[in-house]
Amino acid sequence: MRDPGTTLDLYRMRHERVAKVRAEMDRHDVAATYLLTSGNVLYAGGAWMPAADNGRQALERTSVLVLRDDPVPHLFTPYPEGAPDGMPADHVHPPQWHESAAGVQQLASTLLDHVGSAGARIAIDDFSAAMWFGLPKLLSPSEITNANPLLIDCRLHKTADELECMRRSWRINEAATAAAEQALRPGMRLTDLSAVYFRRFFELGGTCNFLDPVWQRMPERTADGPWSTNGDVPFALVTADHLVSHGDVIWTDTVSGYEGYASDVGRTWVVGRPSRMLVGLYARWQDITDAVIEAIRPGVTGTELTRLAIEANGGTKPWLDHYFLAHTLGLEGGEPQRIGSDAGPEYDEQFVLEPGMTVVIEPVVWKDGHSGYRCEELLFVTEDGNERVSAYPDEPFASLRRGLGA
Repeated sequence: MRDPGTTLDLYRMRHERVAKVRAEMDRHDVAATYLLTSGNVLYAGGAWMPAADNGRQALERTSVLVLRDDPVPHLFTPYPEGAPDGMPADHVHPPQWHESAAGVQQLASTLLDHVGSAGARIAIDDFSAAMWFGLPKLLSPSEITNANPLLIDCRLHKTADELECMRRSWRINEAATAAAEQALRPGMRLTDLSAVYFRRFFELGGTCNFLDPVWQRMPERTADGPWSTNGDVPFALVTADHLVSHGDVIWTDTVSGYEGYASDVGRTWVVGRPSRMLVGLYARWQDITDAVIEAIRPGVTGTELTRLAIEANGGTKPWLDHYFLAHTLGLEGGEPQRIGSDAGPEYDEQFVLEPGMTVVIEPVVWKDGHSGYRCEELLFVTEDGNERVSAYPDEPFASLRRGLGA
C-alpha cells in the first residue's frame, strides 16, 4: 500500500529509471543502448519533445544513448529545451539524422566513439530504413541487438515515484471526466465535452494528452452502429458531432498524463435515468469487476483473471473481441502487456502478476437491444495484494442497484 509519507521526486525518479536500464544492460551484456521511440526516450532520458505528425516526427527525432559505464544518458535532440533539469551540458547534443545514408554514417561514428571498443553489443529499439541497411556493416564487428525486451522489463515494474505520478494522473483525469459528465445535457454536442474536459484537466495540473477524448453514443443494438470487421460492438470511435438526446448511453475513454504517466479513464453515462435493464447490466459488470479485483495479487496469471471474469459472466467472456479484459499501464497511454487479447491463452498463462505492476481492467457487459455497460479501473499490484487507485463514483447506477435489491 501507499506510504503516506511518500512525496514525488522527479530527479530521483529519472535517476532510478536510468539505473534500472543500466542494470538490465549489465545483465544482458550490453555496452550501449540507443533509443528512438518516444516512450523509451522519455523513460531513459527524461526528455520531452513536441507532438508531431509522422512525416515530420521521423525526421526530427529525439534520441537517447545510455552507456553501461556512465550514470548520465546522452541526449540527441532538436529541442534542447526539452532536456530534463540538471542534465550536464556535455550530455546534450544536436540531433542525429536517421533517414539518410550520411546521417547513419554519423550515427555509427557517434556510437563507436562513445562505446570505445570494437565488438561490443549495442541495443537499439527502432530503425529507419537507412539504419536497417547501413548500421550492421558500419558498426561491425559490434553486435546489434533488440533493446525492446530490455526496456519492457524496466518499464513493467514501477518505482515509488512512478506510482505517485500515476496516482496524480488518474486523480486529475477522473476530476476532468467528472466535469465533462456534469456538463452533459440534451441539446449539446458531444464534441463540446472535450473543451470542458481539457480546461479542467490542465487547470488541475495535467501535463500531456495521448488520445483525443472519446465520447461515443452507443446504439441499443450492435447492428444499429457502424459496421465492424468482426461483427462486435464498434468502440472506440472518433468523437462525433452528435446532438445529445435524453436517454443516450455514452461510453467514454480519456487517456491523459502527468509527467508522461498515463491515466485511462473509461466510464458509462446515461443522459437521464438509466433503464432497469441497464442497471442490471451495471450490476453484472460490478460483480465481474469485484471478482477480478479480489484476485489481483502477486503470482496470479492472466489465465486466472480471464477465467474468473468468464465465470462471473455466466460462461461467456465479458470484453470486446478487439480489446481485452485488462492491460498494463505506464508511459505513453499504455504498455504492451494485455490479458485476454488475441495473443491467445498461452500468453495469458505466462503473464504473472508481480509487485510494482499496474493493471487496468475493463470488462464490458452488453445486451443487444438494450446497449451495454463498460468502465475501467486501475490497480497497483502490491507485495500482498493490490491498491485500487480509481475512485470514480458509479452513480446513479450504484444507488439504483441498491434500490432494486440487485
